[in-house]
Order: sequence, then structure tokens, then C-alpha cells
Amino acid sequence: MDFKLTDGVDLHIISTPQFKTNQILINFSTQQSEKNITARSLVADLLETSTHKYPTQTALARQTSSLFGAYVGTNVGRYGNLHALRVRASFVNDQYAVPGLTEQVISLLHEMIFQPLIDNNAFDEPTFNLQRNNLRSSIQALDEDKQFYAAMKLREIYFADNSLLKIPSFGRLSDLDELTPESLVETYRAMVTNDRINIIVLGNVDEKRIVEQFKQFEFQPREAQFGSLFYQQELVATPKVQTETQVLNQSKLNLAYQLPIYYQDADYYASLVMNGILGGSPLSKLFVNVREKASLAYYANSQPNAFNGLFSIQTGIQSDSQKQAQRLIKEQVTAVIEGEFTAELLQEVKDGIINQYETSLDVSSNIVEQVLLDKITNTKTNDLAKKN
Repeated sequence: MDFKLTDGVDLHIISTPQFKTNQILINFSTQQSEKNITARSLVADLLETSTHKYPTQTALARQTSSLFGAYVGTNVGRYGNLHALRVRASFVNDQYAVPGLTEQVISLLHEMIFQPLIDNNAFDEPTFNLQRNNLRSSIQALDEDKQFYAAMKLREIYFADNSLLKIPSFGRLSDLDELTPESLVETYRAMVTNDRINIIVLGNVDEKRIVEQFKQFEFQPREAQFGSLFYQQELVATPKVQTETQVLNQSKLNLAYQLPIYYQDADYYASLVMNGILGGSPLSKLFVNVREKASLAYYANSQPNAFNGLFSIQTGIQSDSQKQAQRLIKEQVTAVIEGEFTAELLQEVKDGIINQYETSLDVSSNIVEQVLLDKITNTKTNDLAKKN
């Protein structure tokens, strides 16, 4: 059931006895800007660290532990041109714990969102400094994950020079020193006041009581009208190439293609099948021909992004095999373009995608993610609606 709490704030409740745990996801989304990406990432860290009632990370952790081990946390992400900050809770259903547990968890979420540790228009400075340093360390540590590092470098040369998608959704080091306890309060208030908010609740819950509790959240009406959700850029005629030398046991060869097919476009599902044939499944040409038969890659896979039009291929290779691997990868791409695959492979890939989707609906958090995706994109996943 869908409920409008106020303009720009919607609540969706999936009442089902299917799972022993309940899920709550509160998604704040806004148009991303160069200034708000890193700041919102740090705001997310501060919201899950302390509140006025629970002023330390230990105190907040003890409270969640007292709620029968409930998980409560935050994270950030991106949907095309939108930046998302999410507050999530996962906890045992009341009937397996105590009556009123759901209400206690919602009260804690209210405390986290509306009573962060802010005094005199500034976040608590010691907490701010600690979390900023933690975020700095987390970003720096990602350079040690060479598969992730290569993917980020690929994004840097793929996206246009002025594109905000060059900046990871969790932010960048160069922004951190510019942030202050005072400036972050401005980011936080803009989020609570102006963001589009989607709240998803799934579990064996009393819908009427859930609505009553969320109506007590002090969200004010907002327009929350943004530009295009999907990122698009002009086609690039000449490929860009970047080579970086490091001392590694395994080299990374990543390729990017422009695939301007977006979520729920007419060709969206065809693009999923194409990906499964090329590199998105154990049956794929990249896996079978590049990794298994030719033994040119430790891993070889492909992935489309239906929000920004990037289609990427990732491989781990020996550095002296680069030219051979790249040539064989190109052959697999050409083979798919020319339809050089069997009807049996086509059907197996389609069956695999359907099975993966149906299996995902046995996990409550996956259902919540799918519902949120439908709300953000204003689409409807019919199979999901039938199941719930």
C-alpha cells in the first residue's frame, strides 16, 4: 500500500508474513552536485554514529543491541544523476521478539534523523573529526583493492570532463578538508528539508500503526522536482586509452562501451540477455572463451549500468597477455553483435536471469530494493507486485 505523508514524502508498506525479519528503508535523494556528494557521505556516517539521546557510537550500539540485535545503519549510493542517502533497519518481527519492537525501531530511526548530535548549529566537533578521518582512511584504503581501483580509473576516462559521475558516490579525498562541523549542518538540513523521500517498510506489520508512527516524523512539504534521472553524454568516436604501471601479481584490463539503453527502456531486458551472453554469466563468451579455453584471464565479466549508459568489461590478466586478451575480448564482442550464439545459449541465459530474479524475491532486502527502484523510476515491476 502507498501512503503520501506530505508533498515529496511517500510511504510504501508491504505487509507480508513471509519473513521472520522486518525491513525499513528510508531513502533521501536529490540532484547531485560537486559540493554535496562527499558532504552527504560524511553526513551519513555521522547519523549512524551518535544522537543527542545516544551521544556516542557505543551508546547507540548498545541501544540497537537491546532491540534484539537490530541492525540500523546508513549508506550512500547513486541512481544516475541522483545522489541517495539511505537509513536502513533490519530486525526480528515482533511475534518472535516482543510486542512493540517495530515501534521502538521506528522511534530510534526518528532519533537518528531528527536528533543528530548538533549543538549551536554545528555537529559535535570530536565526533565530526573522528568520522572525517574514518572516511578519509576508507577512501585511501580503496586504492589497495586493485580491481576497484581499475574500475574507478576507467570511469575517470569514460565520463565527460565535466561529469559528476567521475566522483564516486562516497566522495573524494580532495573535498574532506573543506568540510566543517558547521557546513555539514547545512548539508544535513538541506537533505531533511528538500530531498525526495521514499520510505519502504516490509514485514508482518500493522499498516495503520506504521502510518501513524511515520506521520509523527517532522517532514515538511517539499517540491523535490529534479532534472533527468538518467545520465547521458555524447557518443565518443575515438577510444580513450590509459595505462598505469604498478608492481602487481595480477594486471587489470578494463574496457568501457557506451550503451545508451536505460532502465525499463524498450530494449532494457534485451540488454540484460546480451550481457548474459557476453560476460554476465558462467555461460558467457568471455568466461568460456577468454578465461576457460584460452586461459588468458583470472576473471572476465561484463556489466551494464542502466542509469548512466556505461557498459564495462573487467578482466584480470598477466601483463604480457594484454594484446592477446584484448584481441580475444574484441572477438567475443563482435560475435555477439553478429549474432554468433546458439539458440540453446540464448534460452539458458534467459532462464538464468528469470531464475535469479525469482530467487531474489526470497530475500526481503531484495524486495525492498526493487520497490525503491520502482518508486524512484516511476515504473512497475509486475511480477514483484503479483508476489506481494
